[in-house]
Amino acid sequence: MESIKLIDENELLRTLMENIPDSIYFKDTASRFVMVNRAKANHSNTEPQEMIGKTDYDYLPYEQADKSKKAEEEVIQTGKPIIGMIESFVRMDGSKVCINATKIPWYDKSGKIIGTMGISRDITELEKAREEMEAVNQELERRVQMRTHELTNANKRLINEIAERKQAEQKIEDNYHIQMVINSILMVSLSTLSYKEQLQSVLELILSIPWLRLQSKGCIFLVDGNGTSLKMVVSSGLDNRLLQLCNNVQFGTCLCGRSAKSQQILFVDRLDCLHDIHYDGMQDHGHYCVPVVSGQRLLGVINLYVDKGHKRDDVEEAFLHAVANTTASIIEKNKSELEKQRLHSRLVQSEKLSALGRLSANVAHEIRNPLTVIGGYVRRLNKRMPEGSWEKECVETIYSETLRLEMILRNVLSYSKYSQLNLQIYNVNYIVDESLKNYLNICNEKNTEVKKITNPVPNILVDKNQIRQVLDNLISNAIDAMPDGGVLSVSTETVLIEQKEYVVIKVADTGAGIPEDKIDLIFEPFFSTKEIGTGTGLGLPLSRKIVQDHGGFITAHSQPQKGSIFCAHLPREVDKL
Repeated sequence: MESIKLIDENELLRTLMENIPDSIYFKDTASRFVMVNRAKANHSNTEPQEMIGKTDYDYLPYEQADKSKKAEEEVIQTGKPIIGMIESFVRMDGSKVCINATKIPWYDKSGKIIGTMGISRDITELEKAREEMEAVNQELERRVQMRTHELTNANKRLINEIAERKQAEQKIEDNYHIQMVINSILMVSLSTLSYKEQLQSVLELILSIPWLRLQSKGCIFLVDGNGTSLKMVVSSGLDNRLLQLCNNVQFGTCLCGRSAKSQQILFVDRLDCLHDIHYDGMQDHGHYCVPVVSGQRLLGVINLYVDKGHKRDDVEEAFLHAVANTTASIIEKNKSELEKQRLHSRLVQSEKLSALGRLSANVAHEIRNPLTVIGGYVRRLNKRMPEGSWEKECVETIYSETLRLEMILRNVLSYSKYSQLNLQIYNVNYIVDESLKNYLNICNEKNTEVKKITNPVPNILVDKNQIRQVLDNLISNAIDAMPDGGVLSVSTETVLIEQKEYVVIKVADTGAGIPEDKIDLIFEPFFSTKEIGTGTGLGLPLSRKIVQDHGGFITAHSQPQKGSIFCAHLPREVDKL
């Protein structure tokens, strides 16, 4: 023990500095080397004595030397050490190194900082090994994504190979669940289930994931026909009050409506001011509202419930975004199938109507000539018949019916032949005003109240006379539907349907309505709900043809004993007609 005490402390320090593999150095306040060990000098390709009085600028690139000096000045100014600073740089000889450096203040006996002391360890090989490991990990993840069907076995191999890498293991496991659910959803889309059953299965799959911290309830909304609100189509575990309150949600209303309007995932962790829809006794909770988007077009919103205080999670959101994209394919597939069926039906109907049109035109032409002759003879006979005689009354009846037949023939020919549109820029509000003027006296006689609501609408390209004919047909039908009087409403507005803007002319009545079993037949030629002899059955088909020629469409809605509503949609931007 006495011999150990006699050993010179300076000799111990010298021995330590000369033999330790880490670089050790002392610098004054000007960052000049005061003492360096052999390892430090070797790293700088020089001798320890050669470095005394010099700085890092003599051995390192300027940028690295400047960074080191600033760190040492910070240590001197604050008196706080910098521990475990990782530095990567290129030495003067071109070699790339990475070091783990520690810089601490150097005090004299009086406690004054007279410089810095530094210890650095070369971790180049360690960093290289880490980078190689990271590259291996990325390659493994790529393989997992490409080979989903082998994910279980691959996952086991990865767990064995990188068991110590808990974070990577968790990420792989999460990806497995994501791919499994997405694959299951894709299988649902290929199943024979109905459209609604497919969406219900998607919702149940989402709610069944063990690591996704959701309550076991939620719903899926789809965008309704007018493109301004959400319609709940499937749900799971929701209170009956919510099923009623949230059956239809306007864009911008409550959480789902706001998510639909912004087309962004909306998250809340509690009941807050964004919950526009609620009821007494509702338990506190949060939500993920995930928009289902195809391209730039919103298809619907997936609404999921989370516990109060749930933390927003990027992994959860990434998964829900992927699920929404996969769900979009199911919705698009259904829309495609419906559109295919609709086009097929329209094609069949078009072929039928085309054949009927040709037949009707031929028949009309054949009837027109003899009818003209009959009309001419009837007019001559009418002039020769004594006033008040039974014969004159019969001739006048024949003449009246002949005129009605001529009108029917004109409508048949108008419906069956192609008519060139005379398109000009008009505001449909003026056309509405002109049409209504001709029916005001009739409405007064039939005790029918007229309500006109013409909102500001943009000017559009239309054939004024043909649109006027459409309005006359719709208004005349509405008046006929109210023989004992009622309310005739005519309004205009602008709506957005599937990213396309339309000017809508709406004609509504408070009559008896159209029977449900006949609503799909009213646009067929020669079909009429009126009494025999009071209608030709061509007014609505001709009106639909005119609107379709303009690139638009007509819709009809009716309720028994409440009346009917007809809406003519005319596109603001006229496509190639």
